[in-house]
Amino acid sequence: MKLSKIIIFTLALAGILLSTLNAWSAIEIHPRLMVEEEYNDNIFLDPNNEEEDWITTVEPGISLTYGNRSVDVDVDYSLRYRIYKDNEDENQDDFKDVQQADVTALFFTGRPFTLRLSETISREAIDERDDNEFNDIENRSTVYHTSVVPEYRLQLMPTFSMVFGYIYDRLDYVDLRGDDSEEHEGSVSLVKQLSAHSEVFARYSYAVHQSDDDADEFDQHEYTLGLTQQLGSRITALIEGGYSDLEYDSGFSTDGKNWLVDISYHLSDPITLSLDYSQGFTITAEDGLTESQEASFGAAYAKESLTASTHLFWNNSEYVRLDREDEAYGIRFDFSKSLARALTVNFDAEYEWAEYIDIVDEEVDRVTFGASLDYEYRRFLASFGYRYRTNESDIDGNDYTNNIVTLSATVRF
Repeated sequence: MKLSKIIIFTLALAGILLSTLNAWSAIEIHPRLMVEEEYNDNIFLDPNNEEEDWITTVEPGISLTYGNRSVDVDVDYSLRYRIYKDNEDENQDDFKDVQQADVTALFFTGRPFTLRLSETISREAIDERDDNEFNDIENRSTVYHTSVVPEYRLQLMPTFSMVFGYIYDRLDYVDLRGDDSEEHEGSVSLVKQLSAHSEVFARYSYAVHQSDDDADEFDQHEYTLGLTQQLGSRITALIEGGYSDLEYDSGFSTDGKNWLVDISYHLSDPITLSLDYSQGFTITAEDGLTESQEASFGAAYAKESLTASTHLFWNNSEYVRLDREDEAYGIRFDFSKSLARALTVNFDAEYEWAEYIDIVDEEVDRVTFGASLDYEYRRFLASFGYRYRTNESDIDGNDYTNNIVTLSATVRF
């Protein structure tokens, strides 16, 4: 089903494009090929029996853009083959595992009725506690994510409108540990335009969540009030607050508050400050519903030849059906500098402290940093990179370190 779904989605999208007059003249296509050699000194993130290996990655891909008065389409699709020199059982060479995609089609932009179709295929963490994006073996699965979002805006008065929306959302995991899920959500919103830079709204939504795990099926009622505001040219704010009530098919029920705060302040031309906070219910891959809180404060500096940013972050997740809670905080830093016209150096570093309250409690300190030197000339990009991660736990057997060295070349047409 996962394979046929992306094929059907792609064929339907292609049919829509090709049925449009002058479609071929409006399509822009760019093939590419990436080849990478990687040395990894601990592919299984094992604290005692570290297994090193050389990994060859071959990734052909294609990007496509198309736009006219009725539809805008962006497609990025690739096949990422990973071949291990000494651990052939870990090879990622099956079609279901090598696909990567990000496809979006937006119909009738700026009109009362709009329709957005999207499909992504990516590698994601199964257990959120150890989301190591630089390891393709441990705790990861290929995920197919399909979304269909039609929306209709009814203009009642020049500054007052009613918006009807529907969202179909589906997740399919290749790894059997992930719980496939499907959600249908309908909503109605009242929107008042206060000025050219200010808007308030009230929204009600009702969602039905279905899952492979019957214990994770529920209905959700959500009530939200919100405000978007731009104060001059420096401050932009989005603030939402509300309440959710969830009723499980099993008879269990829970409720909680929803918050979304997104504030940015342009301190000067190159410097932007940001403050973000969110609270609400989210679905995890294998452990059901969580009530999550996330907060961050950041500063970003951007010039033509230099970009840098730093973020303080905190998050907390309480699992609804399990006696489990995760909390973490830390800091991240990113830096990029052009050394010459075609040469760029990049650096990033992150420190995270985490506490996991479960059957066995655990505290973890993680340090990650990486650097790369990129050379780009016309359609050719070469990159030499290094990444290091250490995981220190107060539970014996959960410590590990990992060093990764990569050399890659990409040709774009």
